[in-house]
Amino acid sequence: MSLTAIVTTPGDTLNVRSIPNGEIVDVLENETQVIISGDSINVEGEIWVSIGTNRWVAANFLKIIDPAILNIPGAKIVSTQTQEQIGGGLQVYQTQLIDNTGKIIDQVRCVSGRIGQQIPSDEPGSQTPLPFGIYTFDAPGIVEDAPGEFGGVWSGITPTFPTERAGLGLHYDPSALLYVSQTGTSGCLATPTIEEREIMTQFILEYQPTHLIVQTAD
Repeated sequence: MSLTAIVTTPGDTLNVRSIPNGEIVDVLENETQVIISGDSINVEGEIWVSIGTNRWVAANFLKIIDPAILNIPGAKIVSTQTQEQIGGGLQVYQTQLIDNTGKIIDQVRCVSGRIGQQIPSDEPGSQTPLPFGIYTFDAPGIVEDAPGEFGGVWSGITPTFPTERAGLGLHYDPSALLYVSQTGTSGCLATPTIEEREIMTQFILEYQPTHLIVQTAD
């Protein structure tokens, strides 16, 4: 699933580049509508998103206008499963951190489930990725101290749809970039690096997102 966004550069245009921070190939007027694909990359602290083949723009000049996303109140986190893999076989979830106006504040990678078990399932204890759907944060703006496999951070979430999965949350996965039997999560959504953990934690603390949307890029 792709996201629809609008260019937000009052009084100016937005450069479209062939690669992130590369050659300018086009410009977009303010309020131009674009489609964001699942591709994104962080270059020297700036998030770039793909809006077509060899067409990249800086994410902080875009505002999400997808009705399905905007109708969900408050700040939110949108995590899209891609075909990219890390850690010996964990699929990357490109995860956009969005404020209550729809502006993309930042973006991180996440993982979910164990290696070899990358198809989402409703079966409890399956250690597969989170089922696609909308989740609410149990305590918006709260990040609990959670040692061990949870990497020091924990924010609980609850699905808004019928599923047998429970005990779910967002955390940091210290094993994500390893290739061992326990690489990945037992079914939660987790950031794979300390840097991304800190970006996610700061967003949750500052913007107090109310919802997590997990979707597929297909």
